Parts: sequence; C-alpha cells; structure tokens
Amino acid sequence: MHLILGSELVPYTRCVLEAKLNVTDFEINKERDAPGLMQQMGTGTVTVTYKPTGIVRHYRDGVVPPPYGEFERELKMNIFHT
Repeated sequence: MHLILGSELVPYTRCVLEAKLNVTDFEINKERDAPGLMQQMGTGTVTVTYKPTGIVRHYRDGVVPPPYGEFERELKMNIFHT
C-alpha cells in the first residue's frame, strides 16, 4: 500500500475540511489489485484510517460511486466517531 498523494488526495481533503476535521488525523492509502484475468483497469482498494479512534474503512477504487463519495457519506454519518 502507498499513501495517496497529489491530485488523488484532493477530494478526500475537501471532505475532511468540510467536516471541520484535521486532515492530519486521517491516513489514506491505496492498493492496486494484483494483475490477472479478473483485474480491471484502475481497480483497487482505498483504506482510510482515522487515527484518533483507530477506525479503518475500506473502499473499492475504480467503481461508481468513487471511493471519496462513500468516504464523504460515512463522515457525515459519523462512522469514524469524530
């Protein structure tokens, strides 16, 4: 897994700031699916960890809705217990 950086991080940062939370309290990583017959271009898993509570959520990347959309919905639902 690697940390999401640059333009990929922008939608997540926007969601966190709109929720009036600290961006540094979140760790966001992305792992691509292993190559193979079933792999589709751009698919993988985005893992978001909220450090103060230790809550970890996994989102499928490369699907609709995009993973940051699900992340935003769960922030609003207080899944991370902020």
